[in-house]
Amino acid sequence: MKILENLTKINRRYIFLLVALAVIFPLVIPMKLPTLPGKYTIKLYDFIDKIPPQNQPILIAADYSPSMMPELQPMLEAVIRHCFAKKIRIAILTLDPNGAALSETALQKIAPEYGAQNGRDYVFLGFKPGYSIVMMSIGENFRQAFPTDFYGTPLDSLPMMAGVRNYADVPLVVSIAGSAVTQSWILYAHTRYHANVGAGCTAVSTADYYPFLQAGQLVGLLNGMKGASEYEYLNQKNGYSSAAPVATKGMNAVSIVHLLLMLFIILGNIGYLVTRHNQSKK
Repeated sequence: MKILENLTKINRRYIFLLVALAVIFPLVIPMKLPTLPGKYTIKLYDFIDKIPPQNQPILIAADYSPSMMPELQPMLEAVIRHCFAKKIRIAILTLDPNGAALSETALQKIAPEYGAQNGRDYVFLGFKPGYSIVMMSIGENFRQAFPTDFYGTPLDSLPMMAGVRNYADVPLVVSIAGSAVTQSWILYAHTRYHANVGAGCTAVSTADYYPFLQAGQLVGLLNGMKGASEYEYLNQKNGYSSAAPVATKGMNAVSIVHLLLMLFIILGNIGYLVTRHNQSKK
C-alpha cells in the first residue's frame, strides 16, 4: 500500500521527462497507429476524387500564417498531392499576406514529385488584399481580381485558365484557413455564386463549421492536424502519395502524450484515494 501512496509524491521532473520522451519518440521513430478517417474528411476527399482529370481547376485559398503551419500546411500539401496524383488542375491564392510564401513553398516542393508544370497543371495567383472584394470579383471574372498570376504572367496566356471565367467554371473552392475567412468564402462563393465549398481549419475552430456542414453549405471539412493526418492516410491508402506523413507523425505524438496523461491522472487518483483511506483509519 505504501507504493500506492507514493503515487501522489512522484517528482514532477520525471513526469516532464516522460512527456518529452512521449513527444520525441513518435516523431523520430515511425509508428503505425490506426487511423480512422472521419466522415467529413471522407466527404471532402471523395468530392475531389470524383473531379474529372485535366479539366476545370479547383480553387484553393491558403489563408493562414506561419503560426498555424503545424496544422494547416500538411493539410494543404495533402490536398495538392491528391490533385496532382489524379491530374486535377489547381489554382492557389491567398488572402493572408503571410500565405503566399507558405503556399508557394508547398507547390515548389510537391510539383516535381508529380511532374506538374506551372500554367498547365497549376497556377499560383499569390496574395490579394480585401476578402470580400476579391471573392466578389472572382464571381464575375477571375481576371478582375487577378489579371496576372503571382509571376506576372497574364491569365489568358496560361493554358489551364482557358475557358475559366468565374466560380461557374470551378468545381470546388477549398478554403484552408486559421481564421473566420472561411465563413466569407461560404457567404460569397457559395451563397452568392452557388460554388461548392470545402474547408480545412484549426482544431479549435472546428465546432464553428458544423452548422455549415449540416446545412449543406460545406461539402466536407478537415479538422486540424487530425484531418490532415486522415487525408494523408487516404492518399497513401489509394497509392496517391509516398511522401512522409508529417501530420500523421504529429498525431502519433499527440495520441501517445494523451494516453500518458490519462495514465498519470488514473495513478494520481488511485494514490489519493489510498492515502485518504489510510488517513481515515488513524
